[in-house]
Amino acid sequence: MQNDQPLLFTPLVGQVGKTPPDWLFGSGGVTGLPTPLHLPQGTNVAVGIDIIEVDRVRKVFEKHGDRFLQRVFTPLEIQQCRGKVTRLAGRFAAKEAISKALGTGLHGVAWREMEVVNLRSGRPSVRLHGRARQRALDLGLTAFDVSTSDLAQMAIAIAVAIQTDYPNNDIPLLSDREV
Repeated sequence: MQNDQPLLFTPLVGQVGKTPPDWLFGSGGVTGLPTPLHLPQGTNVAVGIDIIEVDRVRKVFEKHGDRFLQRVFTPLEIQQCRGKVTRLAGRFAAKEAISKALGTGLHGVAWREMEVVNLRSGRPSVRLHGRARQRALDLGLTAFDVSTSDLAQMAIAIAVAIQTDYPNNDIPLLSDREV
């Protein structure tokens, strides 16, 4: 007899081969879920997306100026945006998208711990610091990519995180010289 009970897919809740912590699923833990949790295996992908009105960022920037910039963006991000509100909005949306791909939202991860910087080629890249970096390591992330686009009125970003079955200490790391 075939079991028609649905499966719950939640990518990147933990590392491959390790049981995720119960606290991720609320007070009932894994046993309180409405359907069985299908644990990630092999290569897994998590996606985050965000869209924001450029005027929202413009108004906050005009009202709070450097205080807003220092709270949300790193010095390199501020330098690369050159005061252009559409670029700031794109980076803001990218940070929201990154936090969603990390599975945290903005709970437990600070704005400046997620950094979106352009490589010399102009391509945006993700650098994670502090708790965001630790979350990525805890998940066994082996790649993170981000793309942004903006118009006069809107900015949008998408972030994609990849998790493969590399043990944490075997994830290949490269230097930051390209930035």
